[in-house]
Amino acid sequence: MNQKPNRLPLKLFVPVLLLCAATFTGCQKDVKNELKGSETNLTIRFTPVVQYDSVRMYFDTTTYTNRWSESFIVKNFKFYIRAIRVTNTTTNQGFEIDVTKYYLVDFRDSASALVKIGVLPGTYNRLSFILGVDSTHNVSGAQTDALDPTHGMFWTWTTGYIFAKLEGTSPSSTAAGNMFMYHVGGFKQGEDANKEIQLFFPYNTGVTVSNGKNTVIDVTADVYDWFGTPHDIKIAQKPTLMTPGAMALQVADNYSKMFTVMGVKIE
Repeated sequence: MNQKPNRLPLKLFVPVLLLCAATFTGCQKDVKNELKGSETNLTIRFTPVVQYDSVRMYFDTTTYTNRWSESFIVKNFKFYIRAIRVTNTTTNQGFEIDVTKYYLVDFRDSASALVKIGVLPGTYNRLSFILGVDSTHNVSGAQTDALDPTHGMFWTWTTGYIFAKLEGTSPSSTAAGNMFMYHVGGFKQGEDANKEIQLFFPYNTGVTVSNGKNTVIDVTADVYDWFGTPHDIKIAQKPTLMTPGAMALQVADNYSKMFTVMGVKIE
């Protein structure tokens, strides 16, 4: 099995992150008051990669190889995020964006990969968000803005929304046209594919967010992680996923580890 190079990237710290989350949940001071005006002073810039965070993913023309030596080309890659929060784990102060606000990151739409938000000034060293759609919105039928069905992320009123989608072609696929399609969702008890993602900034460095300046958090999303750890997902054996259930939970476990904060800077 191929492995990523030994580097500080934050996916290696999952146990630490979970411990920190448990430690600070009880004492964290969440500041939720609304910002005045429409100023945005924080941008989360998502970039798609494959296997190595320096290898940019491109659609349609570039062939990649997963951990099972299966070659593939990516056609679509997108996901929902919500409940964005920045936190200072030293002072235990956090700021959470309106939990009802949804963002669809669609890497075919470069503008959507720039999630621009307004955050109260402060120094922060951790970013978290939930990948998925909550149960209330899943059972509310077709909606608007990021949840508009025209984005191709809505199944039905009963099964709800697709939380994350990866589509492409592979000679290993036995499906029509050698397609592989992973549409991950599910919000009911026993099949809830929502995932909370928690990421420290590099070297746990605190970055000050202030009004009048734009702080940028660069986050990579690695397609390679969809196919393994902790669950083996082979295109030859499982080329399609179109419903909630056991496989959806496995793929969600895998891709929950695809994010890495590569850097934070003020532009």
